[in-house]
Amino acid sequence: MNKVISIDERMRQFRLASRELFNHYFCVPEPYDNDGWLLEERFSDVQVLLFEKLVLEPEDLPAIAYGSVQNKLLVELTNSESAPIMINRDIDSGYWDYPIKEFTKEARLLFISFFDWDQLNYRDNHYVRVQIDRWVTHPDIVGKHALVESQYIRFVKDQSGKEEGQVFDL
Repeated sequence: MNKVISIDERMRQFRLASRELFNHYFCVPEPYDNDGWLLEERFSDVQVLLFEKLVLEPEDLPAIAYGSVQNKLLVELTNSESAPIMINRDIDSGYWDYPIKEFTKEARLLFISFFDWDQLNYRDNHYVRVQIDRWVTHPDIVGKHALVESQYIRFVKDQSGKEEGQVFDL
């Protein structure tokens, strides 16, 4: 009997596999002086394939490369009414200081990637990078990227069969 694996479990497996591959095989001591960026580029290539094989293909999701907006892979709150969020000042600028500091279940978030502050040192994939696809009470931030802690969310496959919101793929 085959056990059905949820998209949430597949994403958690990918999170762990991705970080373990990087931390054990692509992370080097003193990476800023020791080919760290070259190894990070190589790892990025592996990560794209890993995402495709562990998540996209088994879930029959569109072949959108890891690190791009996944318009059929939603990020939702688990059990709480709200959770911390860091929203990008612009659409995708690297400054995570937009004044809104929490998100609620009314926000529709699309998965982009896992995120750690330092790309060359030990990775935990602690944050999930998302694009805000819809937020009725905050329409001015639709399209912005944001970071949420992975402990507060679950991953859900969009079953609506229709395109929602606007996808800004930069």
